[in-house]
Amino acid sequence: MHNNIKTARIVSKISQLEMSELLNISRQSYIDIENGTRVPRSDILFNISLITKKNITFFYNECHPNQLDTLIFLFQGKTDIEKAHYIELLELLIEQNKNNPLS
Repeated sequence: MHNNIKTARIVSKISQLEMSELLNISRQSYIDIENGTRVPRSDILFNISLITKKNITFFYNECHPNQLDTLIFLFQGKTDIEKAHYIELLELLIEQNKNNPLS
């Protein structure tokens, strides 16, 4: 969960300090949530979902944060048109290789 919280914040271009202020909690409490040493209360998680415009289920579905962080990094500074183009290329690659899984 904590990796998804961090990912949502980064994608939303919000600093840890800004997020803690929006949530009305200390910066350290928020850092503890992102580091996984503290589990957020349900109201805090709900507010994070509102702030980041993510469905609450996003935070419960674990994914591969390192890979997502890499994608986020690669998309930084790109225009919406460039992002759409890269997404189309990625979808095409996935489609072409769906019957040829990598080992």
